[in-house]
Amino acid sequence: MKKTIALILMFFILLNLAGCENVRRKFTRKKKEPVKMPHIYQIKKYEKKPSPELYKKHYSYWMSWQSELIKVVGANHKKDVRCIEEIVGNLNDMQNILVPEKAAELKSHIDKLVKVKDIIDKEEPTQANRDVVVRTLEREDRFIKREFSYNKVKNYLRKSFEDDDGKGI
Repeated sequence: MKKTIALILMFFILLNLAGCENVRRKFTRKKKEPVKMPHIYQIKKYEKKPSPELYKKHYSYWMSWQSELIKVVGANHKKDVRCIEEIVGNLNDMQNILVPEKAAELKSHIDKLVKVKDIIDKEEPTQANRDVVVRTLEREDRFIKREFSYNKVKNYLRKSFEDDDGKGI
């Protein structure tokens, strides 16, 4: 019995001297190295050319923002500001796709909508302001849909954005 106790005691002493470093190292979490994002270089320069699809896209966006603003004008100032900015932005994009003669026709209507933008941005939303804005938006909506739909302007689209000769497709 004394031999077994001595053996067990020696075993514990040897185990204590050897330590459990390997066991501890096995179960400790290793630090993760941060994942480095690879650098992406643009090799090819993409050219954006005016196309019927691009015009149709901006026309569709303009129509949706215009109808949205007509419905909710005066309800939420931030939404009104966002809508009118998108309307003017899409009309400017449509204007850039058109030849200069047709673009000049659209410019006067963009200017009217810029005045509406100034009213929405600066003035207090009163019923009179709201009525002026709605009437102007509805009038411009009808005119632009009538005169600047794709079927009406498909012969007045530019061939390239550097092209200022005024010739259509």
